[in-house]
Amino acid sequence: MAGLLLDPATDLWADWGLLDVPDPNRSQTQQQGQQSFRDFIVAAYPGYAFHTWAERLIALLQRVADGQLNRLIVCCPPRLGKSLLVSKLFPAYWVSRYPTRFCAIASYSAELAYAHSREARLYYRAVGHPLSKDSTAVGNWLTPERGGCIAAGVRGPFTGKGYALGIIDDPYKGPEDANSAAQRQKLIEWFQSVWLTRAEPGVNGAAAGAQVVVLTRWHQDDLIGWLLEQESGDAPQAWHVLNLPATCEPPKQQLQFPATCTVEPDWRQTGEPLCPERFPLSELEQIRIRAGSYWWNALYQQRPSPAEGLLFQRQWVRHTLPAQLRSGHTQQKPYAPLVLSCDLSFKGGDGNDYCGFVLLGLHSNCISRHPAGDALAQGLQLHRSAALLPPRASSTAHVPTSPAADEAAGGAITVLWSQHQRLDLPGVVKFLTHTLADLNQRGFTPDAVLVEDAANGPAVCQLLQRQIPGLIAVRPVGSKVSRAHAVAPLLEAGQLGFCAGNDDLITELLGFPNAAHDDLVDAFCQGVIWLQNQHWRGSGSSAARPLLFSR
Repeated sequence: MAGLLLDPATDLWADWGLLDVPDPNRSQTQQQGQQSFRDFIVAAYPGYAFHTWAERLIALLQRVADGQLNRLIVCCPPRLGKSLLVSKLFPAYWVSRYPTRFCAIASYSAELAYAHSREARLYYRAVGHPLSKDSTAVGNWLTPERGGCIAAGVRGPFTGKGYALGIIDDPYKGPEDANSAAQRQKLIEWFQSVWLTRAEPGVNGAAAGAQVVVLTRWHQDDLIGWLLEQESGDAPQAWHVLNLPATCEPPKQQLQFPATCTVEPDWRQTGEPLCPERFPLSELEQIRIRAGSYWWNALYQQRPSPAEGLLFQRQWVRHTLPAQLRSGHTQQKPYAPLVLSCDLSFKGGDGNDYCGFVLLGLHSNCISRHPAGDALAQGLQLHRSAALLPPRASSTAHVPTSPAADEAAGGAITVLWSQHQRLDLPGVVKFLTHTLADLNQRGFTPDAVLVEDAANGPAVCQLLQRQIPGLIAVRPVGSKVSRAHAVAPLLEAGQLGFCAGNDDLITELLGFPNAAHDDLVDAFCQGVIWLQNQHWRGSGSSAARPLLFSR
């Protein structure tokens, strides 16, 4: 009888307890209870490839299992293998460590959550851990100590169940889900009213159950976007963030997270792929081309922005080529004037705002359409009534000043260059000095450097005016949003063009006013409004009506 009961072919659970005999496998399992997550993976999944990114994630999950970390966000590209680690191997390891506690797995569908749970059960059993005979279903399997794993789709049946480890893996089925405001709101309501309320006290004295949220970013207002936004509220959760773009970005361009969060540093050099063993740079470049910039930035670089934009629409963005200045040429400059607009912050710490710099040029042909434009080009002082003169009939047609200027046609104002950096006051002076020298060598010497007067104070502006030639302190009118509303019609009317290399500015425009940063948007709007008010008025159509001024 004993042989029949203990025969693996007939007693799959090897339930020695029926005979009151110590189970040697159970004793061995208990001795191995404190093994590391990495050792568990070696035992449960022979041949697993421990790539660098996986080692980083494994180390963080080990801290979760040890009770040292109970809030973890993981953002990474698709098809990397995140679900294998987080939603299959880790639940199996965690339940083996805490057989009296529950792990919960949620995904966009019950089928996917069950699939994760089924694999977790397989790995749990693969290293010799037993299951309870009365509950082995893939969606709810138990240990003999009455802990185990439960799984369901998001907004699924978690009511009545509790967990000490909660894992949410890919809660959005695809772009339709993520781009639907209604679906996003339903997920957040489920997260608040069901998911969080089922969390029990954590392990090793943690006040709350551990939460691990892992997904590929689809939308800036997805679950992770919402969680990070809540960090500015009264009850920040102090998430630890592992953000893994497919290719490493320069340190100054990497995403910034709330000050209450801690961020796992990126170990790579700029441009280095995340997992060259699976996705080398050549393959990533092909993916970038096939996916397009929007999906590449969202899914692979973890930088989601609205597909169509908010206040500024993606369809309004027009790309153009710069009208290059000709050294020693006697014709009129392609841009008159050329301005460097700055949105400055004088605190250079990692958690402080960026300084934004945008170089804009007003096409000289927009001014020369007016009869007073010729006088202005000659440096003559104009009376304010000069703007009332009717245009010459011969000057109504566009006559490019050069082939390069013709290439740049399609907008009255062109954004030639933009950049943002975190700088203190000495850093601002040094950066502006070097930038102006570099622009001068390239033939793009700004006629003016615009700096907002209000936030910086008169003393700072006076200091900058002594250090930076051509600086003009501009007093803003209205809020950031109202100034953006003033610029949006010009972008919609096709009066603004963007040269290559201004992706960060375009991303901020599409996300404004909900994006994490708006320093480039502020500098851009300041420059456009100044050019419009001081030099030119756009009528909202292809025809331009200049507003001339006297010096």
